[in-house]
Amino acid sequence: MINFILCDDNEYVRDLNEKLIAKITMPYDFNYKVYSFEKYNIKLKNLINTPSDIKIYILDLELPNKSGVDIAREIRKVDWDSIIIILTSHDELELKLLKEKLLIFDFISKFDNYEERLKEAIDMIINRFNTKKIISFKSNKELHHVKLDDIFYVYRDNPTEKTILVTSNNEYPIRESLSNIMKKLDGRFHQTHRACYVNVDKIESIDFKNNLIYFINDTSTDYLSRNYKKDLRELL
Repeated sequence: MINFILCDDNEYVRDLNEKLIAKITMPYDFNYKVYSFEKYNIKLKNLINTPSDIKIYILDLELPNKSGVDIAREIRKVDWDSIIIILTSHDELELKLLKEKLLIFDFISKFDNYEERLKEAIDMIINRFNTKKIISFKSNKELHHVKLDDIFYVYRDNPTEKTILVTSNNEYPIRESLSNIMKKLDGRFHQTHRACYVNVDKIESIDFKNNLIYFINDTSTDYLSRNYKKDLRELL
C-alpha cells in the first residue's frame, strides 16, 4: 500500500492533486490511499507517527498554522524513509530550504509546469520503489509494497497453507510458497527452521536452550531448530 498524504490550504489544489494521483497511478498495479488535509492537525500528526508501508507527502510550503517545512521537520523526527515533496510559489526559497537538510525529494512551483513536474516526480518515486529493496505481494486481495528492512521474519503456516510475513506492525498472509518469497529477499535473511527465515539485523537475542529468537520490537518466535543453531551462532 502506498499512502499519499496531501496538505494544502487551497481546496482546488488538493482536489487537483487527488485527480493527478489517480491519473498517474492508473498504469501501475498497486493499491494506494490518499489522505488530504488543509492544515497541520492532530490527525496528520498521528499519521506521521504511525508506521505504514510507504508514505509520499505532498506539502504546501505556506500553510495557516505550520509550514510545509515545519511539517517536514516533524516527519524527519520519526521517519527518514518517507518521500517529501514541497509545493511552493516562491522558487527563490528552494536553495534556502535545501540547507535544512531534510532530504526533500523535490520542490515544485505551482506556476511552472506544475502538473507535468508533479507527474514526473511521482513516476520517479514509484519506479524507485519498484527497483529498490522493496518486496511486493498480494495479501487479502490487496497488493502491498513492504521495505525489506521492516520485515522481522517469514514463516510457512501449514494449517492455513500460507506464508506469513511479519513486520514491526503487521502480519501478512500470502498465498505463495516460502521458497518463492525468499527469492524476493536478500542476504540478511537466514534460515532458522525448515519453515522459517529471520532478518538477522532485527535479532535482539537468542535463547538457544529454549529455542527462542527475540527481536528488537519485543516479539519472538520459536522457529529455531537444532539443525540451524550452529550456523546462527557463527553468524552472530
